[in-house]
This record gives sequence, structure tokens and C-alpha cells, in this order.
Amino acid sequence: MMTERKNWRGLLTDCAGLAFAALWAARGAQAAMLPTALTVAILAIPTVLLVLGFIRRDLVLRHPEISLDPKLTRRIKILRFVGIFIAASWTHAHHRVDLFYPLLGAIIGLSYIPLGRALREPVHIVMGGAIVLISGLSMLLPEPHHLEVAGFGTAIAIWAGSAIRLWCSGVFLTPDMSSTTLT
Repeated sequence: MMTERKNWRGLLTDCAGLAFAALWAARGAQAAMLPTALTVAILAIPTVLLVLGFIRRDLVLRHPEISLDPKLTRRIKILRFVGIFIAASWTHAHHRVDLFYPLLGAIIGLSYIPLGRALREPVHIVMGGAIVLISGLSMLLPEPHHLEVAGFGTAIAIWAGSAIRLWCSGVFLTPDMSSTTLT
């Protein structure tokens, strides 16, 4: 859907998701003890390319994702913060701080599933399911491997989901191709 307005809120939301992915990848890289230069490249390349794509979609093309159920979207955001608070409290109280990041990933992944319904965007549902699965499987691994798997797996799921969302919204088409219809 094309709009006359630039979608700064959507852009900031997508950039926050990409920052979350970069944080997860950094945690995975730290657990894997990767060199700093490699870590920066792993974080910067997909993040910068995707941010540029979201800028093009939301500010240049003015083709944002719009929530078809704003009340559900608002509830999801509130419940996400409540879940994070509970996970932080539980892991601290039970001296299992090592499980905080996998639980955080599961909470974020679970929040993407109803968000996909609110946006009527199946990519969010698949991405959320993948993040929950990755987070759950990572908890079965010993430390630091669960952070490596949860970190890189969650980041890759978010980056891939973001790229698919941009592709579906026509961001990767050139201006000539975007106005062409197939007969």
C-alpha cells in the first residue's frame, strides 16, 4: 500500500529489530570468541544493507507494513516487555543468568507470531517460529554453545525474515521494474 506520508515509526521499529539481531549476533560471536574484525563484518554487512532497504521502503517508496489490528500490535509490545521482565527476574532469582538470552529469544520469537497475524504477514509467523525453535534447541546445549546457537540463529532468522519482507514489498525492484506488469 502506497501512502503520501513517510513512515518514520515503521522505520524505527524495523531498525530496532535489526539492532536486536545485531546484539544477538554479537553475543554469538562473543561466545564463539571470534576476532573483532570478523564480528564487525558479520554484524555490519547484513544490518547496513537491510537498514538501507527499510529506508527505501518506508521513506522513499512510502510502502510501509501497516498493522491491520493496532490493538493487538500494542498488546504484543506490552506483553513482550512483561515477558522480558519475568525472564530476567526468574533467571536472576534462580541463578540461571546463562539462560536469559535463550529465554529472551523465545519471548521475542513468540511475540512475532501474533504480530504476523496483526500485520497479516506470514513472514513474521515463520520467523517467530524459527526463533522459538532455535532458542529452545539452544537451551539443550552446554554453555557457551547455547549462546552461539541462540545468538547466530536468532540473528540469521531476523535478517532472513527482514530480507523476505523487503523483497515482498518490492524494495529490490528498480523503478522501471516496479511499474511494469506482466501480461
